Amino acid sequence: MNPIAGMGGSVGLKGTDGPETLKQAIELGAKPRAPERAKQFLFQIIKSKASIELYTCAGTMGEDEARSCGIEPQLVLGERKPTTQHEDTKLLTRKLAKNDIDLLVFCGGDGTARDIADAVDGKLTVLGIPAGVKVYSAVLELTLWLVQP
Repeated sequence: MNPIAGMGGSVGLKGTDGPETLKQAIELGAKPRAPERAKQFLFQIIKSKASIELYTCAGTMGEDEARSCGIEPQLVLGERKPTTQHEDTKLLTRKLAKNDIDLLVFCGGDGTARDIADAVDGKLTVLGIPAGVKVYSAVLELTLWLVQP
C-alpha cells in the first residue's frame, strides 16, 4: 500500500509524486486516503470469509491496516519506517514475486502501479485498488493486463 497516494489530489495537486509535492500537499491540509481504501478492501475479504494469507510491509505500507481489520499479516519487509519511497514498493514487490503468491493486490495510484509493473516483470497477477488522483490515465487497468503471467 502506498500510504500517501491520493493526498495531492485532495488539495488540487496532480498527485503526490516526490517529497516536495508531498510537503506541499500536507501544508495545504491533505490527509492520507489510501489507508481507508485498503481497509475497505480488507473488510470485504473478511466479509467474504475467504481464506487468505496476507504478505505486506511493516507499518504504513500495509501492516497497520491489516491489523486494524483483525488480520495478522506475514511481514516481508519488517522495518517500520516514518516515510516510504517508491524504492520500498519495488523492493517489496520483488520479494513477493519470489514467493509463491496467487495475487498481488496494491492500493495506490499511477506511480505505484508503474513501480509494481516494473518490479513484477510479468511474473505475477496484479490487482490495483485505486487511491491516487491520476487514475484517469488507465494505468491501473493496463497494469492488470500487462503483468498477468
